[in-house]
Amino acid sequence: MVTNSIKLHFALVLRKLTTWKAMKKNRFGGRWATFFLAAGLFSTILIACKENADDVVKNKAVTDIIYENPEFSMLKEIVVHIGKSDALRTQNATIFLPTNAAFAKAKISSASTITSMSNTDIENFLNAHVLKGVVKYADLKTGTYESLDSKRSLVIAKKDTAFTVNGAKIAKTDVIAANAIIQVIDSVYVKISK
Repeated sequence: MVTNSIKLHFALVLRKLTTWKAMKKNRFGGRWATFFLAAGLFSTILIACKENADDVVKNKAVTDIIYENPEFSMLKEIVVHIGKSDALRTQNATIFLPTNAAFAKAKISSASTITSMSNTDIENFLNAHVLKGVVKYADLKTGTYESLDSKRSLVIAKKDTAFTVNGAKIAKTDVIAANAIIQVIDSVYVKISK
């Protein structure tokens, strides 16, 4: 009986040992399968995330910034009225954009005050806010510069620590557009005459 018991015990140990080796072999195979699955997933992610020139987010043109920002709604009405949206897309310039608050400060309560003028006067008004060439705020220098409206000059001065353009303080600096740089001003510095 003892021999049968030993044989039975030996058979059980042998079965456990065989099962353990099989499990160890399966775990080893499972590890390789997991490794290859993870490597395949990682390479798929890398290929899918490859940057394509069409996928890159590009800066918006000045016109797009004006159209999308409610802060420039009066300016948008003026640009739409005169049909100059494409002109603002092609310039390589520094544009001093007045906000709605800037128009209000100049006692211009609606865009119709400007859109009632002749198209030439409206165009001159818009061009009086444009300086040829891209100039960042840090690169501004005091002096008198010619605007796109050759009848009006841009006088850039420094008051306290801030630059002004024809007396209008630059309130927000260096808004980068695809075709220009925008300096947002706190008042309209061009006199409106009908």
